[in-house]
Amino acid sequence: MSPLEELERLRPEAKTLRQRVATVTNAWKRQTTKAERLEQQLKTVQAENRKLQHEVKQLRGENESLTEKLSSISAHKDKLAGMIFKTNVDRSGKGTSRKRGAQQGHKGHYRKQPNRIDREVYVCLTNCPTCDTELSQSNAVDDRIIEDIPIPQVVVTLYHIQRQWCGRCGKEVSAVPPGTIPGFRFGMNLLLVILTLKYRLRTPLARIREFLKHHYGFRVTEGGIQGILHRLKERFLPQYQKILKEIRKTKVKHADETSWRIEGQNAWVWLFATQKAAYYTIEETRGKGVPERVLKGSAPGSVLVRDEYAAYRKQPMDQQSCWTHTLRVSRDASRRPDASAEITALHAELNAMFAEVGAVIARPFVTAERRAAFVSLQARLTEIEAQPYAHCDAQAVQTRVRNQHVNLLTAVLHDNVPLTNNHAERQIRPMVVTRKISGGSRSPQGAATHAVNMSVLQTITLKGKPLMAEIKKLLTLPEHRYALLETE
Repeated sequence: MSPLEELERLRPEAKTLRQRVATVTNAWKRQTTKAERLEQQLKTVQAENRKLQHEVKQLRGENESLTEKLSSISAHKDKLAGMIFKTNVDRSGKGTSRKRGAQQGHKGHYRKQPNRIDREVYVCLTNCPTCDTELSQSNAVDDRIIEDIPIPQVVVTLYHIQRQWCGRCGKEVSAVPPGTIPGFRFGMNLLLVILTLKYRLRTPLARIREFLKHHYGFRVTEGGIQGILHRLKERFLPQYQKILKEIRKTKVKHADETSWRIEGQNAWVWLFATQKAAYYTIEETRGKGVPERVLKGSAPGSVLVRDEYAAYRKQPMDQQSCWTHTLRVSRDASRRPDASAEITALHAELNAMFAEVGAVIARPFVTAERRAAFVSLQARLTEIEAQPYAHCDAQAVQTRVRNQHVNLLTAVLHDNVPLTNNHAERQIRPMVVTRKISGGSRSPQGAATHAVNMSVLQTITLKGKPLMAEIKKLLTLPEHRYALLETE
């Protein structure tokens, strides 16, 4: 075959190949353009993905912060609810179907009929209340007893007090009318009402003034009422000192403190109490010098029941730490959403130990048995303190336990020592309520008056004595002799 013939034969194949090359080239260009477009889209998506990852990281941080705040608020809510309401939940945390109030079969309570009838009144209708027809009286009656209080009026008495001379001692003497206090223009009953309203009902001075005006027709200023309270404080000072001596000589004492305000400045109310006495003092400091001064000279073998505040730790007496504070902290930590298994187990162990200590002190006091129980419980406490906890929540509770150490077990070695400081918290509660109502005291003198008068009235209440009669006894002159020339 000649070259020309071969060329003619190859020309169609060459044309076909050129067409294929052109087709492939065009396809390659299209794919290249598409790849560039996809690459640009990928870069855009990657940028958006990085932005979203950053936002997710921020949201996770915010979520953790909000979760922690929510847990703290929930724990505080549960704490407040537990202080106000007794929930239907047992110690294991499981609910109970026990309804509130008296249970089925409980003997009912009702108001008894009065022992005396002061007056009898017969009541009848003259006309029918429906059609106004005149009615005749009958012998059939229904009895209905009504108890009410009279609306009192102020009684103003003018006493003519003789000026008399004692021929033996050469002194001029005079009587003090019954129901009055030397130097006071107001009678005993009015003073009792003011004391009750102020210190038992926590009524502000403005409301006391309003009450006296509307209910008795008695007018007095707020300053006048405060002046009465200051003068009563001077009369109560000897009893205030007796309360302090009684607390010092009593073996088991309780202590607590809470904030107060004097002239808008921070101050503190300190409470030192026994089962039968309460001593308040309002100070400008929360330092350890206050309990040192108040408890100085306490009887040997005294035990101080208190919370974990460091000001009490150096007092020269055995101390029992409040279990409630420790268990509350461990319980709140174990209920957090992010609580570790370690804190859950630690809370369960502390609860079990609290129950065991409670069972020990509930039994009659036998020295040998108590010492043996103390050694066993101390070993368990030491084991808890030595645990290598890895999580912060368990470590925090462990530190609280370690700081108190055997102070959690002091009650085992002493008779009639409680495991909680509930008594002190109950006795300081009236001062907390007063602070919430009035905001505190307007002067240091007012703070001192409040502490003295409140101590006297609260101690009378703790002793279970009749309040009015005991106050009258404290305010009345001892061995006072007088005679009324005319019947009152």
